[in-house]
Amino acid sequence: MNELLGDCLFPIILGSNTAGHACVRRMEQRYGVGSTVLTGKRALTLRFLPSVRVLFAPPTLHDEVLLSILRDLDGESGLRLPLLVACDAAYDGFLARNAQELEAHFILRRANDLLGVGDGI
Repeated sequence: MNELLGDCLFPIILGSNTAGHACVRRMEQRYGVGSTVLTGKRALTLRFLPSVRVLFAPPTLHDEVLLSILRDLDGESGLRLPLLVACDAAYDGFLARNAQELEAHFILRRANDLLGVGDGI
């Protein structure tokens, strides 16, 4: 079953904090799928993982720029389900302001949901 989910998921992680790292590891270990991480930090530890793609996209970018990046990633997902995981609270404002558009294109989750604590967005 996990192999099927791995073939179907296209995870996009917002933030490279501890929760972001844990989500990347969970996606790789449980489903065998790589992740794309949007962050404003250097994220050196993630850059060395072959299954991780790191894009410089800090939460301070204008909403339209972040949305454009996410639209491009959605286009790359093909037939896979784009899973947008909020790991860093710095992106919360962006998510709140753009919830309607994001919900139309992504499955939205918080890191705590994937890691076993908390409720969905």
